[in-house]
Amino acid sequence: MNTKHIARIIKTAAGGSLIALASLSAHAADKEQGFYMGADIGRAKQNLSAGSQSSDRNSSSLNLYGGYQIDKHFAVELGYADLGKAKIGDSSAKTKALNADLLVGTALTPELSVYTRLGAARYDRDFSAGSSDHTVGFKLGAGMEYKLSEQLSVRTELTRYNNLPTATGQGFGRTANNISAGVKYRF
Repeated sequence: MNTKHIARIIKTAAGGSLIALASLSAHAADKEQGFYMGADIGRAKQNLSAGSQSSDRNSSSLNLYGGYQIDKHFAVELGYADLGKAKIGDSSAKTKALNADLLVGTALTPELSVYTRLGAARYDRDFSAGSSDHTVGFKLGAGMEYKLSEQLSVRTELTRYNNLPTATGQGFGRTANNISAGVKYRF
């Protein structure tokens, strides 16, 4: 997939998000709506290979996000993810992402809900050789959220980051899987 195609998809998603946000005033009385923010910590798994070496590397991850719950089923989020540092041989890379996502969910009980996520991310990867690269790609996720109160929730999620930058000959893969848990606070 080329960069122009990905940029066009991101523009379409951003335009859809703006339309969704513009329609919020029509639903102002809905108690399900509102702004929220949160933080997740987790483990990011990246597949690496260099010559005959091949392995999965785990690193600590951090995700900070803010969003708007449009109604009981839809939300939009913006976030920052630090997927940690992966190392193979003498090479290492630090990966970070800026995200824009649409979440679609449903309640299983008054406290427990499940959701899926589809989004776009701008990835920055700094390599130990002194170079860095960035790309744009998709991310997909699925998670569960449990309400502790009207304002405070805990959630856990599995997220797949696609199309990460690679460095020629250094063996860094184009995907990362992240499992995380954290807290969410509604305003």
